[in-house]
Amino acid sequence: VLMQRQEYYCHMHSWTFRLNAIFTFTVSVLGALSAFNILTVYFLDPQPIATIENVKLQRLPGSGPSRPNAEARVMFDMKADLRPLFNWNTKLVFVYITAEYATKLNGVNQIVIWDYIVEDIRNAMFTVGRHQTMLLPRHHNEYPLIDQGRGIRTATQPVNLTFNWCIMPIVGFISRHKEQKTSFTFPETWEKLPAAGTHS
Repeated sequence: VLMQRQEYYCHMHSWTFRLNAIFTFTVSVLGALSAFNILTVYFLDPQPIATIENVKLQRLPGSGPSRPNAEARVMFDMKADLRPLFNWNTKLVFVYITAEYATKLNGVNQIVIWDYIVEDIRNAMFTVGRHQTMLLPRHHNEYPLIDQGRGIRTATQPVNLTFNWCIMPIVGFISRHKEQKTSFTFPETWEKLPAAGTHS
């Protein structure tokens, strides 16, 4: 019996047993701290400040009256302040602008026309367009406004520009939010749209 007890105590005080105990304790503490970190920001509802102005629409090359396809791009000026979205549990913020419109062929069209990733609160306040503070062109479009063939010419309802943002936390789940900012309409005829590269 004495020898069995000695073997048991030697096993308890072995380096592998101690290493396993330290690892288990460390993981438990990290898990508790992570859960506490999530709870501290769960009830927060920060809102960014963003304005979209001076919206213009242009026909892309190849979208003339005799062309099979019709495409357009959106130009805009935007001021944004994403600093309220950053806290101790924010890793980065992904922000993007979508254009939403309806045509006869498709009741819902949603196109991403601009996006940006903010990884630091020092870069969370910026201007796009005139007097911009970012190294992105004012006329940048992720994708043009388009529908099958010339379908986009049938878009008679307003085109809504929506400001979207996704918050990626250090610990927890990604949250997605959006807010409509402005809208515009297509001209009565497609040919009234200025061609890309011209001044309007």
